[in-house]
Amino acid sequence: MKKTHRRLLLFAAVFGAAVLSVMILKIVFVDFVVDFWWFQSQGLAAYFLLRHLYRYLVFAAAALLFFFFFAANFSLATRFVGVGGGAKEKKELLRFLHEGLQRVYLPLSGLLALLLAAPLFRHWEETLLYLFGPAGGMQDPLMGKDIGFYLFSLPVYAIVQKELLAALVVLFFGVAFLYWYEHRVVLGKEKDLPKGAKIHTAVLLLLIFAMLSWGLFLQRYSLLYVEDYQPLFFGPGYVEMRVILPLIWVSALSLMGAGVSLVLLLHRGKGLFAMIAFVLLFIGSTVARNSDMLAEAVWKYVVQPNQILRDRPFIEANIKATLAAYGLDRVEIRDYPTDTAAGFSADDPDLIRRLRNIPVWDREMLGGVYEELQGIRTYFSFPTIDVDRYAVDGEVRQVYLGAREIDMRKLPDFARNWINVHLQYTHGQGAVMIPAAQAGDEFMTWFLKDIPPTSDFGIRSENMAVYYGLADKPYVIAPNDVGEIGSPSGDEETIVHYEGTGGVPIHSLWRKALFALYFGERNIFFTTKTNEKSRILFRRNIRDRIHTITPYLLLDEDPYLVVAPSGLYWIQDAYTTSDRFPLAPQVQPGVNYIRNAVKIVVDAYNGKSTYYVAEKDDPIITAYRRMYPGLFRPMEEMPDVIRDHVRYPKDIFRAQVSMYAKYHQTDPERFFRQEDIWEPSEVFQGRKLVSAKPYYLTLDLIEPEKQEFLLFMPMSPFGRDNLRALVIAGSGRESYGRVFAYRFSRDRQVYGPAQVHSLVNQDIVISEQFTLWDQEGSEVILGKMIIEPTDGNLLYIQPVYLQEEGPLKIPQLKRLIMSVGDAVVMAPSLEEAAVALEAELLRKKSRMRQRFPAAGTETQKSESGEKNPASKGSPPSDGNTPPSPPRPEARPEGVSSRPTGPGDAAGKENDNKQGGKP
Repeated sequence: MKKTHRRLLLFAAVFGAAVLSVMILKIVFVDFVVDFWWFQSQGLAAYFLLRHLYRYLVFAAAALLFFFFFAANFSLATRFVGVGGGAKEKKELLRFLHEGLQRVYLPLSGLLALLLAAPLFRHWEETLLYLFGPAGGMQDPLMGKDIGFYLFSLPVYAIVQKELLAALVVLFFGVAFLYWYEHRVVLGKEKDLPKGAKIHTAVLLLLIFAMLSWGLFLQRYSLLYVEDYQPLFFGPGYVEMRVILPLIWVSALSLMGAGVSLVLLLHRGKGLFAMIAFVLLFIGSTVARNSDMLAEAVWKYVVQPNQILRDRPFIEANIKATLAAYGLDRVEIRDYPTDTAAGFSADDPDLIRRLRNIPVWDREMLGGVYEELQGIRTYFSFPTIDVDRYAVDGEVRQVYLGAREIDMRKLPDFARNWINVHLQYTHGQGAVMIPAAQAGDEFMTWFLKDIPPTSDFGIRSENMAVYYGLADKPYVIAPNDVGEIGSPSGDEETIVHYEGTGGVPIHSLWRKALFALYFGERNIFFTTKTNEKSRILFRRNIRDRIHTITPYLLLDEDPYLVVAPSGLYWIQDAYTTSDRFPLAPQVQPGVNYIRNAVKIVVDAYNGKSTYYVAEKDDPIITAYRRMYPGLFRPMEEMPDVIRDHVRYPKDIFRAQVSMYAKYHQTDPERFFRQEDIWEPSEVFQGRKLVSAKPYYLTLDLIEPEKQEFLLFMPMSPFGRDNLRALVIAGSGRESYGRVFAYRFSRDRQVYGPAQVHSLVNQDIVISEQFTLWDQEGSEVILGKMIIEPTDGNLLYIQPVYLQEEGPLKIPQLKRLIMSVGDAVVMAPSLEEAAVALEAELLRKKSRMRQRFPAAGTETQKSESGEKNPASKGSPPSDGNTPPSPPRPEARPEGVSSRPTGPGDAAGKENDNKQGGKP
């Protein structure tokens, strides 16, 4: 029985040891080797090794410094321990103590060094940023320190201060114990400590007080992150800078004075009263700065009655720092003069050109349309729809496009076997593309469609296979002896074989065994369908891929596809961020500084990720470039066919706009009153009122006659529905990253999206048409409203979709609503809507002239001026209203320019004629 019990215990021990060994092998060896192979396939083997080496170098350097520090002090202590006189038996004890200390102080120093170096190992990247970080190029307005100090130095100083303080305390008590033991136990009280021992302990004690004082000095900078005055402003106020800050200085200096006095008292018997005075001063200043009573009294009786005067310099510092932290100190402000008498001509070539690029579809609705009309095969999907611009027939056209990716979740359960999932269904097939501007009474226009992808508009690419994308994809082995499913050919499936450089070669049993262990899948090892060219492709989601390479970058939520002649490529925007920028509030947890520093291009076929620096003046990306030479390339090296599609990303733009809505008020008194705070305009989407989101338009707004891809955000006054400004960011090579604020006059009503939506609902013809369509079995859906500056006014465009209420929900674009001022029309196409809108404006003006002839005379006078320069390029920034453009001739009063429909007074039933010319 005992033998059986022992055997069971032995078997359990052996089994446990084997399991533990396998786990250690996988974690320590397999994961490292597989990651190394994966980075090697990217051409980043040196980067991978350097990144691993750095953390151990930091740890080793810190441990070595601490070791020498402890060893030097313990070695010094051995000079004064065990060398005293006395009786024979005491001499033996002293000699034993001296020799024993010499044996243990080195191992003890090593152990203490490892313990104290561990925190620096955890913060190795912050340590490297401190070593490689450059100056920030600007100083904070209150303390006068370079921004690089806060981004790189301050976090490391806080760690080092705590570590040195801990080391000094441990060392002081260790050395003091040795001296005390020899003096009190071995030698007795009849003999003093050696002079060197006294100096040694005195220096250590002074260093401890110096570290404590340094910690108090570092607390000064924490005042720059005070949130007590939010939401009015961020950072310190009068109380912190005029009361708390001086008390911190007093605490730090009095603490250091107390330390010096203590040392003098212990070794010379002098300085008792000085020490008491310093201690009392330290206690008093510490209690005062940590007590709410003093701060509240100063706030109540000094600050609050005169807050704008007392806090003005600190509000001004907050404004300056916040604008710098979010790159808003370079915003160009332009006043956009709206002219209620400005003309609108449907025949204007500039208007016609702009209408060709109006994005009438909503991205969110296009996903379902693409799935139904271009999915073609069960296992394909479109994870995202992107907005971009392409040259079509010699003209830049704004488009929507999406990658047709493989989606194994759409296969039936019984078809998701190992061979299908990992050997045959390996990749997606090309992309689809439509122009942004479509009509509601015609079939969808496709710039790129079908499998294999074809185009009647000259959109071509040599390689349309999508192995890497946005969908979560399992690992695949390609090429293989089974063959991969390619483009369909009639009723037959074409078999293709991967010829790219993505993934890791898996041509040996050794590699297959490691990957089988890595993925926990035995079929990788036992399959006979691999060959000498086989590669295992994994981490095929480009965001996971990029995060594995550079986890220190914050990724934009919207990577997008580029169709280039050589193949398909993904562009992923990445940000450098920090939470240490002084005096700036956080836009989200952990972020109060952000730069769109990097553009990452990922080959959809080979998976190679290439990093380009888009913000070379950013100190954080400069530090990383120094840390990892060769990883980040200059933006000039990006191929032109890809660089032409670079755009300003939405995530950073949203962050900038959210801050600029408040911090555009640069005058401290105006900022204090918050009299002109903005917020995103509210727009109707479907049947809900939601905050507007940024959208892209192709316009010549920044420079005349120069079409550019611009990012727009409409802003309204806080709590109001009228429009206050359009914040715009450029995406062209010369205008990239430039942010403009087009402000509208505060003394003139400019309709906002919600107000225009109200005009739409009040229009009898449109509301009757909606009622007719919105019957049982169908549903009218209003898309997002687009605002486009035109001819000194604002053109509002909103798509109208019709969707079946059944299980197959494919929205159809039916009509387009167009509005200028208080005139609203609806038509099947943008061109027809423009004609109808011109007629409606003329009808309203003609009626006004008949009622008020004097007003009509004044209007005719204004119409004789030159064309409004605001219709092209940037409007004048002096705030003067430009002359109005000439108007088209008025139509006879009896001819209606209103769109016709079933609800019209004429009773016409053909709703396809809505919005046509009268």
